[in-house]
Amino acid sequence: MGRRTAIIIGLLALAGCDTGDGKELREPTGTLPPPTVPATTSEISPEGLRTLPSLPLEDPVLGEQPALPTLVASNFRLIAPWLDGGNIDIRNTCDDDGVSPALSWAAVPAGAIELAVSVIDKSVASPTVHWVIAGINPSDISLIEANVPLGAIQATTSFGEIGFSAPCPIAGSGIHEYEFTVYALDQQVELADGTSAEDLLAFVKAVSITSANVIGTFER
Repeated sequence: MGRRTAIIIGLLALAGCDTGDGKELREPTGTLPPPTVPATTSEISPEGLRTLPSLPLEDPVLGEQPALPTLVASNFRLIAPWLDGGNIDIRNTCDDDGVSPALSWAAVPAGAIELAVSVIDKSVASPTVHWVIAGINPSDISLIEANVPLGAIQATTSFGEIGFSAPCPIAGSGIHEYEFTVYALDQQVELADGTSAEDLLAFVKAVSITSANVIGTFER
C-alpha cells in the first residue's frame, strides 16, 4: 500500500471519531456502577423459599379489628336425689308430703351473682310451671328439702300457689317428665315475691349466664 493510500485511510479514521461539534471522542475511564435492582416486598430465604411481607394488623378500610371473645366451657351441673330421668321421690309429690326436693349444684361460674331454680312439666300440651325460685346466693351449694333460703323470692306457679307446687298429674295420664333447671345469673333479681311464674322465669332466662338441668319422672 502506498504512502498516499495510508494517509487517506488515517484521515478517514479520524473523521469517524469526530462528534460533529469539534470535540473528540475518548475512551471511557473508570468503572460503571452496578445496575440498580428495584426493591421488592418479599425476600428469598436461605433455604430458597419465598417469604411474604408481614400483613398490617389494621385493615385500611375497616380499621383495627376487635379481638374475638374467648369462649369458656362450663361444667356447671345440677344434682338431684334421683338419677337423670329417674323417678322423683314420693315425698316430693302430691301423693305424700309434697315438699320441695333437696337439690345441689357444682362448678358455679365465676361471674354468677345469683342462682335460680325452676321446675316445669313439659309432658302436657301447655307446659305447667311448678316452681320458680330466685335470689339464691351463689356461695350456697344446695337447697335443703322443704326449705327456702333467706332472701330468696318465689313465683306464683301455674296452680296459683306461691312456692313449690308438687307434681300431681291426672291419674292414668301416663309418665310425666319434670325438668328441674338451675340458672347462674349475672344480675340481681329485684322482682317481688309472688310475681307470676311467667314473668319471673322470663327475667331469669334473660340474665342467665348458663344453666344445667336434670329430668325427674312421676306417674299416678
